[in-house]
Amino acid sequence: MSHSVEITLMGRSFTIRTDDEPEHLLAAAELVQSQIDELRQLGSTVASDRLMALVALNLAGDLLNKDQGQIEDLNGLLSALDDVVLQAEGLVKVPLR
Repeated sequence: MSHSVEITLMGRSFTIRTDDEPEHLLAAAELVQSQIDELRQLGSTVASDRLMALVALNLAGDLLNKDQGQIEDLNGLLSALDDVVLQAEGLVKVPLR
């Protein structure tokens, strides 16, 4: 079901249609606004479109780093499982007394 959700970014209101839960879009808008506020606190004066581009790049970079971390965690898990399988195979080959 499609929802119309009103969000505010940089003092401007936007109405966005989404199939997601409205709370997800509102949370995303809050995250973007907090990133905007954080960059503004650094004291640099940047045009609105450039500020939005910087926020988008920062959030995309965070997402890519998170995905890379998950891949590394998965690789570590797979390696540990390989070790368990090798140990199990070794136990199978040991004669019972």
